[in-house]
Amino acid sequence: MKVLFAAGEAWPFIKTGGLGDVAYSLPKALKEKGIDIRVIIPKYIQIPEKYRLAMKHLGHKKIWVSHYDAYVGIEEYDLEGVIYYFVDNMQYFSRSKIYGEIDDCERYTFFSKAVVETFDITGFTPDIIHCNDWHAALIPIYVRERGLHNIKTVYTIHNLRYQGFFPNIEIEETLEIPREKYYREDGLKFYDVISFMKGGVVYSDYVTTVSKSYADEIKTPEYGEGIDGLFRKFDYKLTGIVNGVDNTVYKCSNESKKLLKAELQKKLGLNVDPNVPLVAIITRLDRQKGIDLITAAFDRMMDLGIQFVLLGSGDPYYEEFFRWKESQYRGRVCSYIGFNQALSIEIYSGADMFLMPSLFEPCGLSQMIAMEYGTVPIVRETGGLKDTVTPYNEYTGQGNGFSFIDATPEVMLKIINYAITIYRDKKQWDLIVKHAKERDSSWNRPAQEYIDIYKKVLN
Repeated sequence: MKVLFAAGEAWPFIKTGGLGDVAYSLPKALKEKGIDIRVIIPKYIQIPEKYRLAMKHLGHKKIWVSHYDAYVGIEEYDLEGVIYYFVDNMQYFSRSKIYGEIDDCERYTFFSKAVVETFDITGFTPDIIHCNDWHAALIPIYVRERGLHNIKTVYTIHNLRYQGFFPNIEIEETLEIPREKYYREDGLKFYDVISFMKGGVVYSDYVTTVSKSYADEIKTPEYGEGIDGLFRKFDYKLTGIVNGVDNTVYKCSNESKKLLKAELQKKLGLNVDPNVPLVAIITRLDRQKGIDLITAAFDRMMDLGIQFVLLGSGDPYYEEFFRWKESQYRGRVCSYIGFNQALSIEIYSGADMFLMPSLFEPCGLSQMIAMEYGTVPIVRETGGLKDTVTPYNEYTGQGNGFSFIDATPEVMLKIINYAITIYRDKKQWDLIVKHAKERDSSWNRPAQEYIDIYKKVLN
């Protein structure tokens, strides 16, 4: 079985979010299970030079995009046995930003066309193209328009909020597909604009999202981002598969939690105290992540006698808030604005609790990474958080974390306080940590579920 995995990013070449992690880890897991899989992403100027200089140029040609002949080159790089193809065009991908350019419609239309029109250069014609998020959502349309009936498409939604909305005039100006065929309610049409993501949902052979609960949630008006009816209509070809964690990237230390915690406290300027509960959050500072719950409850949360560590960046208001709180609570709060991979692993290793109060969370990787390190998650029950964190039951001893449903500061505080109470009971806490570390967060099961879908689509 030959699979081409198309995405807008892939770690370690380029990454802005969880999609980048998946585009590295999942293909590797599928390869280990015998799938002949290749990955294709744009060749951004931001890809580190050590990778760009080592790429092999396979060939180039012109393809018709937005009413002109555009250059497309294909570069190749072998990473841990998985072949990556890079779509090269300096006009489109030598930019200051990965996403968010004024001509993103044209850039990712070009990428989608390049994916289906360069099999002659790569020498690899897939049985299935696995498309990811809005950047690759037009591929199923161009597979159909090019008459490639032997190629099936699977489309994965990593975050429904980002759909790729553009003016409907782009149908003729950029996409160059028949308006009467595709600008419909059960096509690309979204009110008066077009949604790339709707193209992926409607015209692919199968649709997945990154957790079973999120697959159910997006069928509701609350989470469906305006296209919940579409998911109810296509329920027969929709399923959720929880992402995995690559254990070769997140390797657990043999040191004790007590030592790792002390080292983290010292490094971050916190009071070194083995008994104080250390609560951490590693996140994008965005309303989606439930940051408003934390800001509203922050002083009351600190009154519970905790230390708090933040690693992340995003909305300037939130960044300033957490800087201010660090200045207020010297020795108890550390706000690291930005991202540091090495520091993130030290935080996962050294913290006692990991807070994720997301308003919605398609999958979430951080709670699973935290559990790998024996750091107990406190999450809101939504999407992948609900699927991966089992709330602790002190009467049965079951559970690997703590969770709450209502998205209010008061309910979040109540569950944090409960977690602290259990933390004081070493026997109970050690049991929760044991359950957290025992959870299988590997890619083994998710990879097999994707293979089962591939087989279903081909048959």
